[in-house]
Amino acid sequence: MRLKRLILMAVGAALIAVGFAVPSQASLTTFCNGVASDVTVPGDLVVRAGASCELTNVTINGNATVRADANLLLDDSTVQGNLRVNADGFASLVDSHVAGNTRLVGAYGVYSEGSVHELNVVATDSEFFYTLGADLQRNVTSTNAETFLEESWVSRNVTSEGSYLTDLHDSVVEGNVSVTGAELGSVVCLSEIDGDASFTGNTGLVQIGANGPVQDCGFNVFGGDLTLTGNQADSFVSNNVIRGDLVCSDNSPAPVVSDNRIRGAENCDTSAAAALSSRSSRALATAAADRKDEVLDAIEAKVADGEKAAAEAGPAFE
Repeated sequence: MRLKRLILMAVGAALIAVGFAVPSQASLTTFCNGVASDVTVPGDLVVRAGASCELTNVTINGNATVRADANLLLDDSTVQGNLRVNADGFASLVDSHVAGNTRLVGAYGVYSEGSVHELNVVATDSEFFYTLGADLQRNVTSTNAETFLEESWVSRNVTSEGSYLTDLHDSVVEGNVSVTGAELGSVVCLSEIDGDASFTGNTGLVQIGANGPVQDCGFNVFGGDLTLTGNQADSFVSNNVIRGDLVCSDNSPAPVVSDNRIRGAENCDTSAAAALSSRSSRALATAAADRKDEVLDAIEAKVADGEKAAAEAGPAFE
């Protein structure tokens, strides 16, 4: 399911002209509540707790901070510094650019479509980080936060620990991928991982490749080793190209492994794979798919609520 490009509400007089004038000070902080377009914010931008800020074609020359229970909606906009989303805050970026780090701290979530994140993305104790067609030019590190990467490019590593669910679909990771302790597991489809990939201690479905309960998945290419260790639910590794080794150990049940092209060694214990229940596998796949749909619905609802609240607040910088 591809989330449609956000259609921003026309608000007439709420739009601010290019000539937005404020004193130029290095320590200047601009507070945003409402709607603005075609302006430059000379310093930092803050969305106060509970406020909503919708910006189109706006350049923020400093950092952007989304405080508790606030919304920041960026379209065709640039943050020259860091983007930080605090407790229960939400940020949506469409065709936008963050030159610094992106950090989620107890956040509701961040949705990034067609956007560039030049430095690291770090999500901690947050609901989700979801990308569609994003360019992530450093590391993506997620701790206790769901991670969804679709049609996206990560120039370094993806590390997920304690996530509810971690999915990669039609994406490229130039470095390593590590998924540990995901309650609903991890599904990797139609993706390229140039380094090593490891899936450890997950308690939900792990599906790597085409043949499994998640349909229309498609094969992956791994430039290094692929390792499954200590997973406690059904797992499938099929129809992949693995240029390194395939290693599976201490998984319960053992994974189903089939039709892979492995250039290195295969050291994968599959002795108990035949005992897998197709019913339990389908249930795990359904749970993961349902959760992903829930997150997409939540994103759409948050964007709609943020647009409405920003429009009702009026011009952002009066």
